[in-house]
Amino acid sequence: MLALQIEDVKQFMLQLFSKDTFDAFWLYEAKIKMSVSYVVDGKLNLDFYDQSEKELLSGRTYALWKEQKNMLFSMIRGHKTPENMQIILMLSPTNTEKMILQNHLPIHPSDIRGLFLNIYYKQGQLSCTTGVSLKTFTLEKGLERLWEDMVEKYFGQKQIISTHVE
Repeated sequence: MLALQIEDVKQFMLQLFSKDTFDAFWLYEAKIKMSVSYVVDGKLNLDFYDQSEKELLSGRTYALWKEQKNMLFSMIRGHKTPENMQIILMLSPTNTEKMILQNHLPIHPSDIRGLFLNIYYKQGQLSCTTGVSLKTFTLEKGLERLWEDMVEKYFGQKQIISTHVE
């Protein structure tokens, strides 16, 4: 697991809510604690959609971050910042499979529950951690290391300045 402390909270929040930096990620879950607590499950309620809308979802089971970020931002916008906030983003299975194939990892994509980016804000501090959830036990850590490296490289490309947390 990679743990990063974000140096510029305001800049990161701008990228999270106002830019397309994280738009391709799936929203797994969001929790916001203010005067009341909000919990958003990113899992799509497929019963809500008609057949043609389901076809447009292309087999997705979770909402895209870009579809939910404005609603979540409207909850936190105002004079008082949230007491704390946790947003869990997930790499899509398609992108996960591409990553595995391109790097010749000895794991089958169907054995992966998800590659996660956990964003946690509390008392003016913002941190991000990576997580890998597998359906089977393995001692192989190549996927975990690759995911950590990819997140660090991505943050560098997006000029998100962070430091390692031990």
